[in-house]
Amino acid sequence: MNTMERARVIVHMRVSIDGKIDGPFEQQEAAKPSSRYYSNELFKLSPANANGITTVKAYAAKGHPDLSQFDGSQLEYEDWVPQGFHAETYDISFDRHGRAGWERNYFEYGGKKSRAIEVLTKQASKAYLAFLRSMEIPYLICGERDLDLHEALVKLKRYFGLDAIALCGGATIDGAFLQAGLVDEISLVVAPFVSGDNATQSSFNTLGKFTDEQFEFKSATKLADGGVHLIFTKHD
Repeated sequence: MNTMERARVIVHMRVSIDGKIDGPFEQQEAAKPSSRYYSNELFKLSPANANGITTVKAYAAKGHPDLSQFDGSQLEYEDWVPQGFHAETYDISFDRHGRAGWERNYFEYGGKKSRAIEVLTKQASKAYLAFLRSMEIPYLICGERDLDLHEALVKLKRYFGLDAIALCGGATIDGAFLQAGLVDEISLVVAPFVSGDNATQSSFNTLGKFTDEQFEFKSATKLADGGVHLIFTKHD
């Protein structure tokens, strides 16, 4: 696979020592230095913060837009980018069915207002496409029923000049990219706490299937709170 034609994928996750991506450890005062480090490091890795729809709805697009005003839309299922569109940073939503409830066309995080980009399939309604246009939110159609992740990466590089995206969860979208063989680097910011919660997911959910993707250690950086930043790159 020619990685030059597509954006590279850097999975960037904040985890506990036992690898959990959520839990009380995130709220501990003693772990705030690693939390700040994680946020600051994100935009050093890429100008694009990318997430699956569950994460997007939880943090960036919590609304419930009224799509009835767009009923009867006859838009074609084709990519749409507003003329002259450009931003310093981007917030990418992998949103197969068109469920993100954007109330504004950007997400404010890490001191930046990152412009939203939607990656959809033809399962999204035409009314939702019209809604996105009304919000000046670009969208890419990548697949009939399931997301074609490789196509999405090619288009993200073609339309927005992105050489890499920082894929920041959740576990399902991370696992999908891993199973597709599209993860180039893994960046783990490990907080200095153990979660111990068996019900909480780790960084990759591959639905119980082993994925034969090998990575090799690149670097480790000790953090101020006793945590560590680990980077692994895909083994050639």
